[in-house]
Amino acid sequence: MTGMEPDRPAASPPDAGLAVAGAGGLAEIEPELPARVPKRNVAAIWIVAFGVGISSVMPALVVIPVMIARISPENKDTVLGAVLGIQAFVGMAFAPLFGALSDRTTSRFGMRRPWLAAGSIGIIGGLFVLGMAASIPMIFLGVIMMAVGGSITSPVHALTPDSIPDHYRGRVLGINMLIGVGAGLIAAIVGPMFLNDELILFGGGAVMLAVCMVIALLLIRDRHLDPRDVPREPLLRVLLAAYKVNPKESPDFSWVFASRFVITLGIAFTTTFMIYFLTDQLHVTEQQLPPLITLNAILGLVGVGAGSLVGAILADKIPSRKRLVLTCAILIAVGAVIVAFSSSVPMFYIGSAIVTFAGGMFIPTDGTLVMTVLPGGDKHAAKYMAIITIADQLPRSIGPFVAPAVIALGAHTALGGYPLLYLAAAVAAIIGGLLVRNVRSVR
Repeated sequence: MTGMEPDRPAASPPDAGLAVAGAGGLAEIEPELPARVPKRNVAAIWIVAFGVGISSVMPALVVIPVMIARISPENKDTVLGAVLGIQAFVGMAFAPLFGALSDRTTSRFGMRRPWLAAGSIGIIGGLFVLGMAASIPMIFLGVIMMAVGGSITSPVHALTPDSIPDHYRGRVLGINMLIGVGAGLIAAIVGPMFLNDELILFGGGAVMLAVCMVIALLLIRDRHLDPRDVPREPLLRVLLAAYKVNPKESPDFSWVFASRFVITLGIAFTTTFMIYFLTDQLHVTEQQLPPLITLNAILGLVGVGAGSLVGAILADKIPSRKRLVLTCAILIAVGAVIVAFSSSVPMFYIGSAIVTFAGGMFIPTDGTLVMTVLPGGDKHAAKYMAIITIADQLPRSIGPFVAPAVIALGAHTALGGYPLLYLAAAVAAIIGGLLVRNVRSVR
């Protein structure tokens, strides 16, 4: 690390405050002071969250579904699922690769900073392509460019385990999410005003992202890797190793990965087809839809923000993070069941609010759990932080492809297609919450 910060402040062991002093072996208690929190890195992490939130929430939440419905109304379910699924798959496929490369980066600019700069350019390019898109192929191109850019920037997530002490990580993750939600909230309010001018929407997001990234790059106190510490391995072996995880050698990380994967799949089921639930299940007309989209986005983002703030506080205060994750999973399931059986828009909002609150609470609680069980310490932090993003992105890739089949199946039942999808989300959340109980090294 440059500056005065340590390379990676380690979490204090449970008995770190006990010291044996004196020749006579008298034990005296000397509580160890918490490791110093690097304020510049914390600020940089939060600024990146704001830039990414304001530039990416609007496309996924409102603009892309509306654009697809205009261009291909007869196949909107399938096309939206394919677009979001491919976006998630591309981000998932490349993130571990760039994470592993970041762990071996010996640039004088640091290990994480160069990748943040390069990836930002890709995201900004994708935003401008989407702003000019007039066809489904152009939408695919813009989304893929954003996904590749996002995967290149993925090493920035290693800044938290690199430099943030364990006792403060929950707050960093929670407030990070809260800031991203605030940025998304701004986009959700402003976005519907410009639904007929996508170039302004996407271009404005690109400019904001560029400004945030420049500020963050100037603030970051990055780790620096001595070239002599880089293992002498063929590049191909390094690239293949980027995707290697041995469950026998790292069982706790594997269980956390599986838990996050299944819970995120449930969340993906509840969010992807929200607009179509309103129109097809609750019979909301196209004229009624715009204000309801805005209201749902605001309530959802506020719910995620409130949940992330609560989760941030609890994750740093309550030792049993596994129980917190299970609690989040149960709440997600409860909200999904309420939506499944909702017969009115207000009831739909109540269920959605519970899901979004629990989803927001899940992010910092599960995030701190992940960092506690990272294999290999700080030597492979970016690699494993990128691998854990597969548990976020793969369900978001699979979910949109699987969901239409679940909806079609449900259409032949008394429940209906969309209610069955939300019930499937509830089951997935409960299974994911139970899987985390298999983690042994953490309470």
